[in-house]
Amino acid sequence: MSGLSDARLGFNFQLVRSGERPASPGRHSRELTISSPDSSVPVSIPGTSFIRMPFKTINSKSLYYTLTPPSSTSTSSSNPLTLLFIHGLGSSSSFYFPIIPYISSLGHRCITLDTHGSGASIYNAEAGNSISSIASDATSLLDALQIEKDVVVLGHSMGGIVASQLAASDVNGRVKAVVLIGPVNPNPAAAEVFGKRIKIVEEQGMEAMATTIPQAATGTRCSALVRAFIRQLLIGTNPDGYNSLCRTIAEAPVPDYASIKVPVLLLAGEEDKSAPLSGCEKILEGYKSEIKTLNVLSGVGHWHVLEAPEEVQKVVGAFLSELS
Repeated sequence: MSGLSDARLGFNFQLVRSGERPASPGRHSRELTISSPDSSVPVSIPGTSFIRMPFKTINSKSLYYTLTPPSSTSTSSSNPLTLLFIHGLGSSSSFYFPIIPYISSLGHRCITLDTHGSGASIYNAEAGNSISSIASDATSLLDALQIEKDVVVLGHSMGGIVASQLAASDVNGRVKAVVLIGPVNPNPAAAEVFGKRIKIVEEQGMEAMATTIPQAATGTRCSALVRAFIRQLLIGTNPDGYNSLCRTIAEAPVPDYASIKVPVLLLAGEEDKSAPLSGCEKILEGYKSEIKTLNVLSGVGHWHVLEAPEEVQKVVGAFLSELS
């Protein structure tokens, strides 16, 4: 028998050969907890440790989310905000984690959500996906967490469509502002592209996406490490969930931009071919907000937060300071 430990997490791991008994857990040992889809029935394995992953059952779907409170070292904002992060196709909530510590340090609460069929959120074919259903899931999560006001919705790529939908349908004044990062603007050409992508994934699986997208959808500033991470996001995505979201984008209605009057920040990648600057400008023109800001990130493709995290967090942080 041999032991391993990770002081950062406080975990003790034991490797036990056949016929041996595990040693008694030390005073620093914890218990491995694996949660069921509704996070209500943990399974325990003595002598090891794990933090129960947070899931909520929303609209008959088990969805993974994270909630990061303001950091203990933060300078409290005069008007703390809740940021709701919605990722794009072939991605997960991990896309946003390079900037969440900084946002948290500004005194704001951060919530991420793995959309249905992405990341750790298991795909249920009967439930399916649509822009409206993802927006409903996000709203229901806020309801479950009892968050009723001062929400800033951040949406990347497909998540940008959802963010605009949430703002357009907000009748209770919960959405305070919107941050769009390389948002997709629904159009017939995009529908054709995603229709072809569905066929490729059906025939070749996610390997085809993982082989091409990390190179084709990033900019000249992107590092090899970031491209490898993007590859892992894609290769780890459920192909049925991925195709469901491809259909979601292909069939997405254009949000009612004209009904949105809250402040909006739009970040565009100079080298983004998936959400080109022309489409981003068209979206921004549609918003009727008095405060509209466009920031173009030089040398950046479609994976903005991963390609240029320090620049993104600086721009977003400045925007939030104006709100609070």
